Amino acid sequence: MMVVAETAADLQELSQYLDRKVRPSDLETTTYALGLLGRAFSAKDFVVQKRRWNEVARRLGAFHEQYDLLLTSTVSMPPFDIGAIQPSAAEISSLKVVNALGLGAALKASVGPLAEKTFSYIPYTAIANMTGQPSMSVPLYWTKDNLPVGTMLSAALGREDVLFQLAAQLEQAQPWFDRIPSL
Repeated sequence: MMVVAETAADLQELSQYLDRKVRPSDLETTTYALGLLGRAFSAKDFVVQKRRWNEVARRLGAFHEQYDLLLTSTVSMPPFDIGAIQPSAAEISSLKVVNALGLGAALKASVGPLAEKTFSYIPYTAIANMTGQPSMSVPLYWTKDNLPVGTMLSAALGREDVLFQLAAQLEQAQPWFDRIPSL
């Protein structure tokens, strides 16, 4: 809900910049649909979700009082082809109809499945983004197909220095600068 609400706000700012209303042809189909969907939520919905974000941020703050770093995977599955999680042709066609008719509210029921599809691939990066945790992804593992697999480390707020120091140590122990992924 927060992503779509922020997309709606971004599109409103874009309208001000363009000095006209944003049209479906100005954006990717999915971005325009997300903006329509964001307008379908209330300020109350936004505040409830913002409070949840704050709760998660506090819990991470408490975690970092005891631990310097949180170690997770960057993504939840091995690398896949570019575009593999994009909407299908049928989904894009449906979204074009929704966009043309301005039916953002009709998409509200799909928020859960849409979020699940998107965030199941990036379960930890979203948490770092929403809480503002400084984080880094380093390619410490490579698949048998010579593709990098990210390891994400998150530090306490304001502790980017810890990440930079660790990145230097990891690069020295397991260099990745000259590694070139297979295509």
